Amino acid sequence: MKRKKSGCSRPLNVVLIILVLALIGTALVKLDVVSVGWRANADKPVEYRLFSDIDKLCDDAVALSAEEIRSREPIHVVELDEYVAPKPDPEKYDAAFENYSDDTIEVHYSKERKYDSWFHYLDVRIKHPSQLRMALANNTYSKEKKYRKRPTEISADVNAVCAVNGCFYGVRWGGIFIHRRELLKNNPAGLDVLLIDSEGNFHVVEDRKLKSSGLLETYDIINGITFGPELVHEGQELTVRTRSWQPSTNEPRTAICQYYDDLHYLAVLAEGRNRQSVGVTMQTFAHELAAMNVKTAYNLDGGQSGTMVIGNRLKNRVGWGAEKPQSDILYFATGMDSR
Repeated sequence: MKRKKSGCSRPLNVVLIILVLALIGTALVKLDVVSVGWRANADKPVEYRLFSDIDKLCDDAVALSAEEIRSREPIHVVELDEYVAPKPDPEKYDAAFENYSDDTIEVHYSKERKYDSWFHYLDVRIKHPSQLRMALANNTYSKEKKYRKRPTEISADVNAVCAVNGCFYGVRWGGIFIHRRELLKNNPAGLDVLLIDSEGNFHVVEDRKLKSSGLLETYDIINGITFGPELVHEGQELTVRTRSWQPSTNEPRTAICQYYDDLHYLAVLAEGRNRQSVGVTMQTFAHELAAMNVKTAYNLDGGQSGTMVIGNRLKNRVGWGAEKPQSDILYFATGMDSR
């Protein structure tokens, strides 16, 4: 037997549809009211208008993040194992090759007349200690003359912004020589050793006392050279020992110094042995360096070896002749890699 369809089913469906439409309408009205409320309080930072406000919030966050990244101090690392440093920008030198400046290094060259001699100065500030470097001629540790080069040539080989001659390790038996953490010479002879650690700081110790000094255990020593002596210690002029290299005669002199503020250095060269300059004694040199308010000053090879270079250009007159081929230099590199 067939059941008859209820006559009230169609009206019920209509009522249900009306109720659903009413609920949707009410929800839309409430949403509009809330939206109006948000617009009325738009100055409150904790309330946002739908998706447009969320998008703006995201854009602001991205911009803030980018600004934070730009404001951070950059770290410019020159890889320790790389023989060639990043190439300096030629446009950053001035016309006279007396200044160089980029985001990682500031170099200022000057010269002054003292003691009937020309004194040459390189004032250098770097961003990262890896920019203070040592280079070996032909990237080879050897005492053979065939491996020596003029400092301007070594400077060009390694892309130095500026440089001075080093200790000329190849002509002396005694001393300590460390390059890129590798001990290449270990013949203590009672000489001062300049140690340069991974923070770019100087430490000077007599080579016979190096092992017991604890410096090798306390600091990460990158480079170490032996010539000396130390001329200024903690800002105080030192009395030069008579055992030093020709301390009492007027000679060309070269020194590398560190100031008290971090990563700030001074290279000084006093000319001698030519018609324009007679040179100075080592004690006079020490006195002049202490007057520059440096923390540490260390005497490098002088005489005919004395060489100061900026932009691969020799800035001083060399003794009685041409630039002398040598085995090593100390130099400063840019941290801006243009390769």
